[in-house]
Amino acid sequence: MRKKTIAIISLGAFAALCWTFIIFFSAFITVYRVFKWTAKSTERIVFVEKANLESEPGISVLDSNNTFFKVIRNEPNRVYVKWETDINLECPKCRVKQLGSTRVRVMGRLNNNKNYPVVIDSGCSAHLVVNNVVVLENGLDILPLKVGLKMGGFCYVAKIEIGDMAITSPPCFYALTHYEKQVLGLTTWKEKDIILGLGLMQKFKYILIDNINSEVEFCKEGSFRADSNESWSQYPMSIEADSQNVSRLMVEIPIGTEERKIIFDTGAEGGLLVTEKIWETFSAGLKVVDESPDRIRMRDGWKEVKKIIVEKLTVGEESITNATIYVISNNSIFGTNFSLLGMYYFADTVVVIDFGRKLFWVRNPQS
Repeated sequence: MRKKTIAIISLGAFAALCWTFIIFFSAFITVYRVFKWTAKSTERIVFVEKANLESEPGISVLDSNNTFFKVIRNEPNRVYVKWETDINLECPKCRVKQLGSTRVRVMGRLNNNKNYPVVIDSGCSAHLVVNNVVVLENGLDILPLKVGLKMGGFCYVAKIEIGDMAITSPPCFYALTHYEKQVLGLTTWKEKDIILGLGLMQKFKYILIDNINSEVEFCKEGSFRADSNESWSQYPMSIEADSQNVSRLMVEIPIGTEERKIIFDTGAEGGLLVTEKIWETFSAGLKVVDESPDRIRMRDGWKEVKKIIVEKLTVGEESITNATIYVISNNSIFGTNFSLLGMYYFADTVVVIDFGRKLFWVRNPQS
C-alpha cells in the first residue's frame, strides 16, 4: 500500500513538473514570437553621416606632400593627385566568385589584414572608395579635403587583393557616410563595402560578369573571345564626361522602342533609373501595370522615387516581363537628362565590359 502511495505521489509530481514545463515553454515561445515580431517591425536601414574623422582615436592626418601621393592641384569639388599604382596578376586572367547580390560584389582583402566585400561599380568614376567604418577599423591615414558627394578626402591603402590579383597603392577616397541596420534602436549591421570604380576598371582589357555561374573575370592581357557555340550581341561603349566633368561608362543599346545611349552601372541593384523628363520619352508604347511611391538607396542617402512596373520591356535582345523602372525627380543632383541601366535585367546572363575594343557584350538568352 505504501509503495502504491509513493508511486501515485511520484506520478502526480512528475505530471505537475510536465505541466509547469509546458506552461513555461509556451510562455517562452509567446515572448520570443512577440520579441521577434517587435524586432522585425522596428528593423530599419538608416543612412549615417559623420562630420569628420580627424579627431577619431588611431587616425593619422597626412600632409599634402606625404610619401604616398602628391596633391598637384585643388579645385572646387575636384582634386588632381599623383599616385603610383600597380596591378599585379599571377596570370593574365583572374576569375573570382561573386557574393550573393544583384550588384556585382566579390571578396577582397585590405592591407593583408581584413576581408571586405568589394563592389565592382562602373557607376562610380573614382578608382577606390572606402567608407568611414573601414577607415576606422583599419586605422587608415587620411588627408581631409572637400571633394563632393559626402567624401571626406583621400586615404592611403597599401594594397587590396582580389583572388590572384593585387592592386598596390590605388587612388582612394574615403566617405564620411555608411548605411547601418538598427533593431529596437540598436545597431546590428554596418555597411563595409569597398567600391572599386571606373577609374580602376578601365585599367583592364575587359571585365566579364557571369551571373549564371556567379563569377567575375578580370583580364589584363589579350582580347575577349566569345565561344563559337554561343550567341552574343555587341553594343558600342564609351567613357564620357558629363556636365559635372564626371566620367561615365556609356552604352548604346535598344531599350523599349528606341536605341538609347545610357549610363551602365554595375553597382546599381535595379534595372532602370531615369528622370521624369526621360520617362516621358521611355513611356511611349509601354503598358504600365503598377505605379507607387518608393525610395532607393544611393551613395549619398535615400532618394524618393516613383516605382513603375511595365508589362514588357525590351533591353537589347531580351524581353523582360513585369520590368521595374524607377523614376527620379528632375530636381535631383543628376540633372534632368539622367538615365541609368543597372544589372538587374542581366541577372540571368553574361555581360562583358570590353575596354580594349570599346564594346559591351551580352550573351543572348537562347545561347
